[in-house]
Amino acid sequence: MYKENHTGAVQVEENHYNFQSYTDLPRWTSYWHQIKETLAFAPKTVLVIGVGDNIIGTLLTAQGIRVYTFDFDKNLHPDFEGDVTNIDTILGDKRFDVILCCQVLEHLPRDRFEDVLRQLSQHAGNVIISLPDSAIKYKFEIKLPVVKTIKINMYIHNFFKKHKFDGEHYWEIGTRGHTRRSVLKSMAKFFTVNKWYLAPYNPYHLFFILNKLQ
Repeated sequence: MYKENHTGAVQVEENHYNFQSYTDLPRWTSYWHQIKETLAFAPKTVLVIGVGDNIIGTLLTAQGIRVYTFDFDKNLHPDFEGDVTNIDTILGDKRFDVILCCQVLEHLPRDRFEDVLRQLSQHAGNVIISLPDSAIKYKFEIKLPVVKTIKINMYIHNFFKKHKFDGEHYWEIGTRGHTRRSVLKSMAKFFTVNKWYLAPYNPYHLFFILNKLQ
């Protein structure tokens, strides 16, 4: 996924965001949640952290929202370029109605997580975050005549599994030392957690809808 260019700077490989290989159905359903949750705030300005394939930015722009982008890779042509751990310095006094930061923060060591949350809270009143959740999940649906659908969901934390850096993710929720509770505790230092949920058709993505503490 990542490589160094001739200047020594890290960038995403050129074909990484190819539609056929990158934007599969689970990711597309995750995009739906990102857009739905963003529009619920009726924002005029949104900062999307992580340009990716730019589908989110394009669709939000089509809704009449002024979208700004932030990324470390200049080849993706972000409005703001740099490391998210330095977002305060890069953004200065700029603020947005919503910051959308999905499938990004797991690319940083966990010990940087809270500081990035603090910085995000300085630049928006509402923040939407999604993180990978690799716990074991089981979902059963039973549809019966007359009786409405019965749904049973099971979630098993992988306490025995220690996540190892795989070249992309430093950590994932649902593995040893990275519980939902610990992540929520970190978020509660800077935000009110409005709600959190697993995307029904992409349960690898755990969403958090946050409002800055007053």
